[in-house]
Order: sequence, then C-alpha cells, then structure tokens
Amino acid sequence: MTARRNQRDETQAHAASSRGDGREKARCELGESPAGPSTWLQFEGTVWAADGVPLNEVARAVGTPAYVYSARQVARNVEHLRGAFAQIPTRILYAIKANPNGAVLRLLARMGLGAEVVSGGELYRALRAGFAAELVAFSGAGKTDAEIEAAIGAGVGTLILESLAEIPVAETLARRTGRRVPVALRLHPSIDAGTHPYLATGQPETKFGLEEAGLKAALRQLERSETLELVGLHAHIGSQIGSIAPYVHARRVLLDAAEAAREQGHRLRFVDLGGGFAIPYGEEDRAFPLGDLAKAIGEGWPEPLELRIEPGRLLVGDAGLLLVRVLYTKTCGAKEFVIVDAGMSALVRPALYGARHRVLAVEPRRGNPHTVDVVGPICENADVLARNCSLPPTERGDLLAVLDVGAYGFTMASQYNSQPRPAEAIVREGRVHLVRARETYAGLVEGEMEDCAAGPTGGGAEVRVRGRSESAERRSS
Repeated sequence: MTARRNQRDETQAHAASSRGDGREKARCELGESPAGPSTWLQFEGTVWAADGVPLNEVARAVGTPAYVYSARQVARNVEHLRGAFAQIPTRILYAIKANPNGAVLRLLARMGLGAEVVSGGELYRALRAGFAAELVAFSGAGKTDAEIEAAIGAGVGTLILESLAEIPVAETLARRTGRRVPVALRLHPSIDAGTHPYLATGQPETKFGLEEAGLKAALRQLERSETLELVGLHAHIGSQIGSIAPYVHARRVLLDAAEAAREQGHRLRFVDLGGGFAIPYGEEDRAFPLGDLAKAIGEGWPEPLELRIEPGRLLVGDAGLLLVRVLYTKTCGAKEFVIVDAGMSALVRPALYGARHRVLAVEPRRGNPHTVDVVGPICENADVLARNCSLPPTERGDLLAVLDVGAYGFTMASQYNSQPRPAEAIVREGRVHLVRARETYAGLVEGEMEDCAAGPTGGGAEVRVRGRSESAERRSS
C-alpha cells in the first residue's frame, strides 16, 4: 500500500491550532528512543502516521488489532548501537525472544547481526531467516537433548552451558557427531540489576548460570573434554536495566573469570555481556546511555578478546505499536474506561509486569482530555493496556495506538479466552506489508483431536500408555 502523504508544508503548529485544546493535548511528546528522539511516528495534519503512512490507512488495510513495526526505526537502532561500540571489537547478537517475526529477523540478518536463541524453535527461526549458523549462540537453562543435537548439527557458533549437569550431556551428544563443539559458560555474577524481579537473572537463587564454585568445577571438566572446546564466557544479568553500573560490575566478573580460564590453558575468543538495555516507556524515562557504557567497558579492554552483546528490546522495542479500535466507553464510579478490541491476550506486559505504555489517539478529536484506563475484552481485572492515560474525547470506532510494543508484544501473545492473535505488519519505504495474517477461529483449534471417544474412525489419534494397574500386574506376574 503506497502512502498518501499529506502536504509537508502544513506545520504541526497550524494543525494543532485547527484541532483545539484536546487535540493538542493528544500530541504528547514521544520522548527518546534508543537512537534519540523517535522519528517514525509523525503527526500529519489530523492523523498520526507511521513512516509517512497514516495509521487509519494501515487499519483499513490489515484490520485491528494489529502490531505495526517500522523497518527504518529498527535499522536506525542497529546503526546507533554499532556507532556507540565502534572502538571495541564487538559482535552484536540479536536476542530473538524479543520479537521473532520472520520479517524482522530477515532485516536484522541482512544487516550482518548474529542471533542469540533460547530454544529449538528460535534456532529454526534464526536459520530460516538467514542468520549465519556460526553467528548463532544457543543459551538457556533447560535445553533438551534434541535441541542440543540440533544446535550441534546446524554448526552453531556457540553452545552456552549453564550448569555442571549439562556438560556431560553436551559431551555425549557431541561425541556422536565426531565434532569438537565450541561452548561458552554462563556465569551467575550475583548482581542486583535494579529491575523487576521477573526480569532479574543475575541475582542469587535464580536458575541461570554457574556460581563461582561451579565455574571452577566446569573449567576443570572442560579442560579434560575431548569433544567440547571452551571459547567464551557469558553473563546476562537481567532486562530493562537503566544504569551502566551493573554492566561494569559484570565486565569485571567476566574478565576475572577469563583470566582464571586462561591460567588453566583455555584459549578464549570472547566474553558476552548479554543484553537487557532499557528503553524509555514513559515521558520521565530516558534512553539508555550507550556511549557511557561503551566508554566504561572499553577502558583497558584486552584486545585479543571480542566483546559480545545481546540486545533485543533495544533494537525493536520502540519500533512497534499495537493498533486497536475502540468498542465502548463507560464510567464506573469515578473511573472512566475505554474498551478496545485487544487485551492482555494480545499484550500481556502490563498485566504481567505492571508495565506502562503510552497511548495515542490516531485521529484525536476536539475537546478536553480525560484520564481513562484503556482495557480489553478479556475476563480478568488484570486486562488493562494502560492505566490513568490522558486521551481526548473518544467514541466507538476510534483508533488508538499503544506504543513501544515491538519487544515482548506479539511474541508473548496467547489465545486466552479463545481470542485469535493479532495480525502483524511492517512499514518499509512507504509501504505496509502484512507479515503475519490474523489468526482465525479455525486456527484456534488447529491440531486438536476432538472426538477421541469415537474410536479409530473418530479423528483422535490413539496413543498406547501403560497405566498403573497394568504396570502393577506386570510386576506381580
């Protein structure tokens, strides 16, 4: 769909004066993105546009609810990150869990990034999208044998081991292939990253990585291994971290561990600082100080080692919005609600983490703004997309845009209440491309075996399972 652009000489100031106070209030400042002030959303005349494409046209083309991404903003974020770390030998691995849509992955693969995956499914997506296998790192505390075998078979660049128990499993599976497999050890640096408890992965008593004693034992095991080659050390201390201090601490832990590994004869190629760099979700938030971090990390950096980082949210978070349509408005006591056609099944972050997202009226109406909760159709009190949100007068059929949902948005969507998952679209060079069709009701039940009681002809696939009574009878006979 080609964008029908409004005249650029119609200034926002003139547009604001023609809309009145309520519309001016709806034009909230978008704040900073990881690469500076957000530029992919512009107010053009009377409507918000995504990279020049009016959002009401996007809604007409793909319907609502729909996730909408900006290819230009993703690329801009990548180049900003590269520029910040230009003085250090750095490899960027995109954390696929943030947004695994194939169009987004292909864009990042074409830009030469590597990929960090945490499941066999993510490995499949990464290779399918064109990421070079040697630039893929496979992490995760609970990799199955099948996943480890798939990673080894694909020739991934690094298998990241997170426990002493995982080492002999990886050795056995590697031995079957006759390959010497490059591995890294994930450290548990016991760092409080100052983030939401669910997002803190470097603190004591979390399931991720090896503590100091475990690291020493792992180094000894790998020193004797004939099938695993230790090539790096890894840490990931959490997500949505706003300060550089936890990373500076993690750098020190990693480099100390690297020195200990070298003293035991291991020849390391890299240390991996993980990701988790925060992005701003509210007007009071500021972009993560990448330049300050790069300067602190690079000071006295041991040149033979490559630095690896694993950004996800930083690259895609501010490059996505959720386009929704107003169904109803209502007042209960002193609380005003705007009920829209997507809820926590489409965007769970507010319910799960208490996350905040800004909301824009796509075509703001005249009138004084109201403080409302934007809620969805799900049968849960937690079904809130935005609390205490200032919006102009809103009517049935109006479009709203929930901002900064490019990371951990669709990828965490569910079918709760049997709600089909939204469509996904990407804006690129003035055109909108549908990159995931809206789920249908038929899609909700695809793969289900409904009529198992009807026997072999009823559609259910019979699976023979030996019950307890049968097992007991066999043991007694």
